Amino acid sequence: MFHFFDTDHRQALSKDKQTSYNQSEGIKVIGAGLPRTGTLSLKTALTQLYSGKCYHGVDVFAGDQEDVDVWMKAARREMKPEDWREYFGKKSTYVAGVDFPFSLFYKDIMAAYPDAKVVLSTRESSTWFHSVYNSVYQIDILMKDYPTVPLLLGMLDRRKPAAMEMFKIIGEIIPSGGEVCFREAMEGGPNVAEKFFTDWEAEVRRSVPSDRLLVASAKEGWAPLCKFVGLPAPENDYPRVNDRASIKMLLWNLWIINGLVFYVLPPSIAVAGYVYRSEIALVVQTLGQTVLAWTDLSMDQLFK
Repeated sequence: MFHFFDTDHRQALSKDKQTSYNQSEGIKVIGAGLPRTGTLSLKTALTQLYSGKCYHGVDVFAGDQEDVDVWMKAARREMKPEDWREYFGKKSTYVAGVDFPFSLFYKDIMAAYPDAKVVLSTRESSTWFHSVYNSVYQIDILMKDYPTVPLLLGMLDRRKPAAMEMFKIIGEIIPSGGEVCFREAMEGGPNVAEKFFTDWEAEVRRSVPSDRLLVASAKEGWAPLCKFVGLPAPENDYPRVNDRASIKMLLWNLWIINGLVFYVLPPSIAVAGYVYRSEIALVVQTLGQTVLAWTDLSMDQLFK
């Protein structure tokens, strides 16, 4: 999937890998907000405040096998506090995490980091469905409409299991306090999705002690976040990062490459094979004779 991000996102990820960040003593801020609640803006803000990395779903696509395996293990409820500390301990420059899959397991990560603060990024519940449906959920729709898309992603992501398999599994998890999973919330339409959203936020508020929790939206800017984490507000404006355009570019790139690989190349190869069938037959005949001659020579040497 990383291959299909737009140029800006690929350059940002490459820069992120090359940037020298401060060593972290562990996760300091746990993002408990759902996708499409300003999580990318929050990631950017936390990265600036702490001069450290903030885990995000994009890190899974750009990561290694462990970045898939750990969330599969979490989905099976096999991650213990020490496992989380070991995982993020290896990622010694990570100080925070937001968005799925990280936020789906905010309770488990809280147990691993009892001193970490929790930020519930939020927005108007009535607008959340359309924001998700018109962006990240379009990837699911594309894979349903074109069964060859998962094959393409599997060809490019050689990890087993791959990132998309992991996201499919966590999309089936019914979160605490909820009645449906993320996928069912999207398939159910605006009303079901809004209830999923409000149930999620109610559970976060119920589960997280008030002195560890900040509920804030991106439009509130630096002030509540900086006051909460006890750091001075930067002079620049609070980040306003909306990845909808990059998701549209990702979808477009997926659609184009999928069409070329599975719908244009095969008939093109077939036509070329027919047009140049005489030349191909001659090459195949020559190759066959070479192989047979080599086989005969090898057999002669074997039975000498």
